[in-house]
Amino acid sequence: MKDKEFIGKDIDVTDEMKIIIVATQTKLTFGLRDYRIGTVERIIFYPTEFYSRTNKAYHKGEFNLGYKALVFSWKDILHGYKVHNDNINLAVHEFIHAIHFYYLSARRRSTSAAIFIDSYIELTDALDQNIALKNKLISSKYLRDYAYTNQFEFLAVIIETFIETPQEFKSQFPEIYMKVKGMLNFNFSGY
Repeated sequence: MKDKEFIGKDIDVTDEMKIIIVATQTKLTFGLRDYRIGTVERIIFYPTEFYSRTNKAYHKGEFNLGYKALVFSWKDILHGYKVHNDNINLAVHEFIHAIHFYYLSARRRSTSAAIFIDSYIELTDALDQNIALKNKLISSKYLRDYAYTNQFEFLAVIIETFIETPQEFKSQFPEIYMKVKGMLNFNFSGY
């Protein structure tokens, strides 16, 4: 918490807000040696959806690389943790974007970054080569459609799903599950 600037926009930032955000980062990087995500210096909270000047649209969350900020709707952060089995968790989703961008830049000097990025490339290559598995994943609707927007959203959604429903993920798509587990170096009970 000491490494981040917490900013409230029309909302007072509480210790609960800080702890939930920092705990999310900790959970996602707990198995990794390189756990300080250099692409995030500030966390900005809005009470609900907010207007983003970046793309002139309303958002529940976003990662702003230029400003080194994660921006969240507090209402939607709470929903992500209250409903723990819908495979939607805004905090996880946006942190994965930040981790992904950080690891892309740190890949040559960080073992954690290399494992994360290389495992992700292996996963996408495996899906491209195994059309039957790729089609099964898409037709299952296990991942929400937003996952297929682009490579960044695919990664964020697949890790959200891994975090929210690991046992279901493991039973439906064991090969994909194991690749995501390796990407995060998750060797914890329940995963």
